[in-house]
Amino acid sequence: MTHILPTGRQKFIFIALAVAFLVIPRLGAASQKADTPDLIDIRLTEGKPVREMPGVGFSHDKHTNTLKDQNCSACHLKENGKFIFKFQRIKDGGYHTDKTLYHEKCISCHQERSEKSLSSGPLTSQCRLCHSQTGAAIKTAQPVAMDKSLHYRHEIASAIHPAKEGEETNCSACHHEYDKALDKTVYVKGEESTCRYCHKATLIEKTRSFQTVAHESCVNCHYQIQSTQQKAGPTDCAACHAPARLSGIAKLEDVPRIKRNQPDSVLMSLWLKDAQTAQQAGKEPSKQFVNPVAFNHKLHEAKTEHCYTCHHDSMETCSECHTRTGSDKSHLTRLDQAMHSPDSRKSCLGCHETQMESKDCSGCHFQMVQTNFTDSDCTKCHAIDRKWLDPMPDSKEAWTQIAEQDIRLRPDRQRLLQEKQIHIDQTPEEVTIDILADQYEGAKFPHRKIAKSLSQRIEKSELAKQFHDGTSTLCSGCHHHSLDPASPPKCASCHGISPTSEPDGRPGLKGAYHSQCITCHQQMGIEKPAATDCNSCHQKRTSSVQ
Repeated sequence: MTHILPTGRQKFIFIALAVAFLVIPRLGAASQKADTPDLIDIRLTEGKPVREMPGVGFSHDKHTNTLKDQNCSACHLKENGKFIFKFQRIKDGGYHTDKTLYHEKCISCHQERSEKSLSSGPLTSQCRLCHSQTGAAIKTAQPVAMDKSLHYRHEIASAIHPAKEGEETNCSACHHEYDKALDKTVYVKGEESTCRYCHKATLIEKTRSFQTVAHESCVNCHYQIQSTQQKAGPTDCAACHAPARLSGIAKLEDVPRIKRNQPDSVLMSLWLKDAQTAQQAGKEPSKQFVNPVAFNHKLHEAKTEHCYTCHHDSMETCSECHTRTGSDKSHLTRLDQAMHSPDSRKSCLGCHETQMESKDCSGCHFQMVQTNFTDSDCTKCHAIDRKWLDPMPDSKEAWTQIAEQDIRLRPDRQRLLQEKQIHIDQTPEEVTIDILADQYEGAKFPHRKIAKSLSQRIEKSELAKQFHDGTSTLCSGCHHHSLDPASPPKCASCHGISPTSEPDGRPGLKGAYHSQCITCHQQMGIEKPAATDCNSCHQKRTSSVQ
């Protein structure tokens, strides 16, 4: 075979191509790491041919910063005095029409700026500078949440006026609901709710998506207030969607409770409602129901940032959609599932599970074996005394009184339970763990100090106090499976000195000690002693024990 040596020109082309193959992926990787909260994916899909260019990653803030001497009208049209955030159109005109519009308007703007020697975007024939598959940036935008602090800042803003003069609050400036009879949106006092209940993730018939509504309502409002030379919210993408900017949004420490005719306490029991209905009809009410739950609505409000954390689809009561057997409105999710599913953050039990992920809790709970629902203690929540239901309460007010009475008695019940338990001051102050002493001395374990520290963390949480009903519960974090918390067996009773694990998965004694202590420290964010700093817990011996 004849080998043809490359000429100098061929060598240059070959080297250039090789460098390009090496550099281009790196450029792509670098661009992917860029902070791009303003990136808009322009992708026309309706009626799109099979073979077509990829979509365009459009940097919105880059363009608005370049055109800072102009306003939104440079790219957006108005309808009823408000900007519609589609490019140079009020409504979509179909694939070919919108494609032509983008190319004509964008390229003509780029061309005009280029002729004036101003910074410009790609021109005609430079298709791949916009329609790029390699090196495309990844959108890093984070959703902005209207938490209670931000909501209250809008509520007290003097620049935000109610829809009608004379209203005491400005709630009507944002909140409305659709009136079918009038075929328009109206404000109904006391029925305010999140926009997300009607405006879903995508366009549904004539109802705009939440993303469209949020931008057209919020940005237009900010823009209009800015035009009057008043302090207003931002109009750039990064201010609401860049993680660094989001974390800088001022938080008010003292936010009043949102008033929406909500109760302070609720007696929760679907079975009790059925019994009440039967009693009102002159029938013998059934008493075959689990004890009701006294739900502290006011306390839960203070622990969550949004009403839709629990009321995820409407502001109705849970049983309105989640019936005993499930309904179409709940996608056949029964009430017991909605309340007790450990895998759903929307359920009571699932939400409580997430609280165990905090540093104050995860030291113990991270290592605990997940129990079955049937092993749960229902009386922690279903604690209403049956005597209080005889005679059967016949009004909403009577139900509320029972719930409030139970909630008031909870601190006393917790105190009485704790008095029956071991007092922390009666536990060992220090324990020396030296059963495995060999290369290292025994570990001096500050038992009482740690127990007090964990107890103090429990006292900070109403949820933890409800479920940790005494020292014995606290002790079980380390002394798991102990029948008598007052005199727990040594760890070596179940964990063998052999370094190998037992057939059922139990670690050896050394593994059990280190796993229990080190994992707890890591989960609770305790940096010292480090897992690799052996001498901090047990000093190294000068010679091994023979």
